[in-house]
Amino acid sequence: MRKLSEIIKEMACAVLKDPDAVPSSEVAHAGLLLAHVAWNRANGGNHPQPDYAQVLRAFTQSRPDLWDELTAREPDKLIEELVRYKNDRYPDDGRVVIVCGMREEKVHIEWVEPSEA
Repeated sequence: MRKLSEIIKEMACAVLKDPDAVPSSEVAHAGLLLAHVAWNRANGGNHPQPDYAQVLRAFTQSRPDLWDELTAREPDKLIEELVRYKNDRYPDDGRVVIVCGMREEKVHIEWVEPSEA
């Protein structure tokens, strides 16, 4: 099974206007957050979701041009795109993301099997 941190990073890059460019810290974190939310939504269930709207507001305050680096300005639209991405590429992967973030510039994911969530 592929490392979930690699998959979530791949998904986060999918919503960047220029996936080959190095994103700002805020944009990188926003992409990971959106991918985290989308992953768990795609898997259904009542898994805890981070309050992404509040976190995105904080990122935008820190970096007002944050949305210029993403493929859309609406978080819900980006999440919908990422849900489709997950369902198209990883339909049978039911792992539940518990923690998603960056540690020393590396993506860090903590997850559980669906039966443990």
